[in-house]
Amino acid sequence: MLINDNFWSRVSKEENNFTKKEKVLINYINKNSQKMDQVTISSLAKENTVGYSVVYNLIKKLGFKGYREFIISLAAQETTFKALNREFFGDRSVLKEHYKKLMDLNDSTINYEELQRFINWIDDNRKACIYLAGIGHSGLGAEDLSNKLYRFGLRSICLNKDDDSILMHASLIIPEDVIILFSLSGKTTTIVEAAKLAKKNNAKIAVVTSQDKTELVTYADWTFNIVSSGLYEAQEIFISPLFAITYFNDLVTTYLLKSKHKDWYLENRIKTNKVIKKFLGACRRCR
Repeated sequence: MLINDNFWSRVSKEENNFTKKEKVLINYINKNSQKMDQVTISSLAKENTVGYSVVYNLIKKLGFKGYREFIISLAAQETTFKALNREFFGDRSVLKEHYKKLMDLNDSTINYEELQRFINWIDDNRKACIYLAGIGHSGLGAEDLSNKLYRFGLRSICLNKDDDSILMHASLIIPEDVIILFSLSGKTTTIVEAAKLAKKNNAKIAVVTSQDKTELVTYADWTFNIVSSGLYEAQEIFISPLFAITYFNDLVTTYLLKSKHKDWYLENRIKTNKVIKKFLGACRRCR
């Protein structure tokens, strides 16, 4: 079974659509994931004091045909992650295992064909303005990608100073430009409104989110789903949402360096590096 068919990738995408009883089941499955192949549907329902219908509704909501396929997916996921973590990290760190798991989940969730189409557009429209926006952690992610694109010679502008700045620029954006909107929840009011305004102006819109069934996504020309955490694992509360966002941002720059104008991007990056090093050297001499 492919890793992108695994249980946690599907749980992440449906996070906002679970009932309280379904969340109880998800928590139970998480705590007992290594032995779920021994759990029958009747014992699962009994252990969590829910009816069979709750179990079947959860399975259906996650896109599995039946309980057997659901259990096979869980077993395959556990086997895959154990093998990957053992090979990559050994038994040294639980935190590192969670990092590796998140990387695997994001690799399975991000649509790389969509990413390639997005990179092709940027590569063909290098003089276009690239606006980026997000709130909170998403805003930090937007700022990170903006800096990376700017150092590649692209006209990237981060709009995170305040809500007014985001909405003002979105209302004036032109069809030749693109706005990249970061919102893990997909429901950030300012970001959704910015998408509406940009769409009204026929500008291009890219959305980076962990939810693919929100109003925000309906305005997007390109949608990139990321998994910011396991969501239901207590150990992962210490993992910053920026981990997944930064991973996506680095994928963007990696793809740019594989495009037809890769030499142009690389030359600009080298040029900016030289300027920064020269400036820092001058500052040290002045101290």
